[in-house]
Amino acid sequence: YYSISVDSTPDISHTDQLTIIIRYVTCNGPVERFLTFINIENHTGEYLASILLKFMVDNEIDINLCRGQSYDNASNMSGPCSGMQAIIKAKNPFADFIPCTAHSLNLVGQSTVDCCVKTVSFFGFVQELYNFFFPHRQVDGQF
Repeated sequence: YYSISVDSTPDISHTDQLTIIIRYVTCNGPVERFLTFINIENHTGEYLASILLKFMVDNEIDINLCRGQSYDNASNMSGPCSGMQAIIKAKNPFADFIPCTAHSLNLVGQSTVDCCVKTVSFFGFVQELYNFFFPHRQVDGQF
């Protein structure tokens, strides 16, 4: 059995890529393996699920052996009706969805920061500095 973790991010050329990671347990303990980056054209749950399922079929990874799926909290990924997790769950009812802890913690931190005006101002200023020095994401790799 295994679980999957999927996220998307733009690369340095601003091409959106889907990252697929698999996690399984051996007698030596849990193992996480990066499997691939896949260029994507949009972010709908249906599209992302179809990309993931095609990758699984092409690489002979049986979706019926999946016991867990973890994504961020965006509705296209975690939505109960048309989110990627719902589509995968419809294919395999044993593939339980668990929201990504890192993304959830980030949301908690963001909500906490939003409660304090001075903190909002500080992080707004830090963001403005970043935008000034790094106006294009392509510049990031140069520093």
